[in-house]
Amino acid sequence: MTRAMREPGRFAKGVLVSAAIGVFAIVLVGALLLSLVGFGIGSHVGALIPVLLVGYALYTVVRRGFEMRRLATEGVETSGTVTRKVTFRGRGSHRRYQITYAYHDAFGREHSRRSVVSRELYDSLEVGSPVTVVYLPDRPSVSGLLSDVENARRALERRG
Repeated sequence: MTRAMREPGRFAKGVLVSAAIGVFAIVLVGALLLSLVGFGIGSHVGALIPVLLVGYALYTVVRRGFEMRRLATEGVETSGTVTRKVTFRGRGSHRRYQITYAYHDAFGREHSRRSVVSRELYDSLEVGSPVTVVYLPDRPSVSGLLSDVENARRALERRG
C-alpha cells in the first residue's frame, strides 16, 4: 500500500483525536465554570455527570462516523455469522433491533460486534444466518455490515 493510500486514514485519525481533545476541553472548562459559580459539591458532581455523558456520546458518534468513512473507502469484505438477536425498547414505545455478528479477519482471528438494524433485516435473520461484513485491514476489530457500509459509500458519492 502506498503512502498516499494511507493518508486518508491518518487524516481521519488526526481529526478524531482533535475532536476528542476538544470534547475533553469543553467538559473541563464546563466543570471549571461550575466550580467558579460556587455550586456545592453535591450539585457540582450532579451537574458534571450530564456534561460527561453528552461529551462521551458526541465522541462516540464522531468516532463511528470516521470508522464508517474508512470502512467505505478501505474496508475488506468477509463472511460473518449472526450469533445473537435482541430487541429492546427505545424512546417511548419505539422498539430497537440489534444483532451480534462474528467474523474472522485475514489472520484467522475472530471478532464480534453488535449492530442496530432495521426491523426488516432483523426479521430476515436468525442466529446462525450468514451476513456480509466489512472490516478495516489495519484494525480488524472495526467493522460494519455491508448494507451500512454501502449506505456510507452512497453518502460519500453524493458529497463528491
